Amino acid sequence: MMSNSDKHDNSMKWMGIAMVACCTLPIAAFLLLGGGLGVFFSRGTQSISPTQSTNQTVNSAPNPTDLAAKVTMYPAVKWQTKNHTHGLSVNPTNPQMIYLATHHGLLQRAETGKWFWMEPKQKRADYMGFTADPTNPNRFYASGHPQTGGNLGFQVTEDLAQNWRQISLPGVDFHALAIAPSNPKMFYGFPASGAEGLHVSTDTGKTWTKPSAKGLKVAPFNLVVDPVNADRVFAVTQSGLYESIDRANTWRVIPSTQTAPVIGLAVQQEGAQTVMYGFQAASTANLDRSVDGGKTWQQWGTGTKGVILYLAIAPSNPKVFYAVNQKNAVFQSQDGGKTWKELG
Repeated sequence: MMSNSDKHDNSMKWMGIAMVACCTLPIAAFLLLGGGLGVFFSRGTQSISPTQSTNQTVNSAPNPTDLAAKVTMYPAVKWQTKNHTHGLSVNPTNPQMIYLATHHGLLQRAETGKWFWMEPKQKRADYMGFTADPTNPNRFYASGHPQTGGNLGFQVTEDLAQNWRQISLPGVDFHALAIAPSNPKMFYGFPASGAEGLHVSTDTGKTWTKPSAKGLKVAPFNLVVDPVNADRVFAVTQSGLYESIDRANTWRVIPSTQTAPVIGLAVQQEGAQTVMYGFQAASTANLDRSVDGGKTWQQWGTGTKGVILYLAIAPSNPKVFYAVNQKNAVFQSQDGGKTWKELG
């Protein structure tokens, strides 16, 4: 049971997330409900067909070696200033290379430790929902807002963000977007405008359906898919961590997270166990770990600072973790999340 002081601290942390990630969490009102911060998400009124799609298809990516010679990067100086991070992914073949989707464009941190914008300034968008293909280092998926205004719909790039094209859902803006590691044709998305409710695609985003989402009572800040079971998905919310095992049709809240909501979340298979890592809003630890589906959490990692919004694990090296906090500080762990260092 949390004390009134703990509840207040928990509320303040979620308020901080909402204030920092203003575009990530479009908030209509702040109301204190049951001692916690009730975050209400604004939603668009435009409806879409459950099977709306385009005729475009996703082609195989060019050879990475040939592509690298054609990609131009732009040094990113003081990128953390007046910016918000909306997504974090690790290159699927190089664990020392990461990507951040931000309010002002897409960033790459190279092996050298230097940061680069992946597009020229005039082409950078406000990428909201973002995910990298776990099987193709050249391919990213995103949603959000172009510089000219409006919404991007569901987009793909096959050439490291040099060119983007819309696959489907014009006018829709996913603020939470996740790809299934075990089935990269499956996506889960939650839009902030242009559509309402959870969306699922099983054909690489060409068509989308709306699951019943029974039991999910609050809008998710982030979605994370089980690494070996594409039908199992987690929703990070201010009211706790929700789980669905039937492709987002029915949900249950994990009881241990109702009074200590998990903000950052990453899930990976370790032997026969599915292990969850997360930053708990009411915890004094930097990182917690659960090996029993979230029933219990143990203090695990030290060395991060602030409120961790996103966690990511390198697909090619399960010991390499990354985290980003509400002030755009980025951290790396090379021992499975036990110890962390801040990256420059």
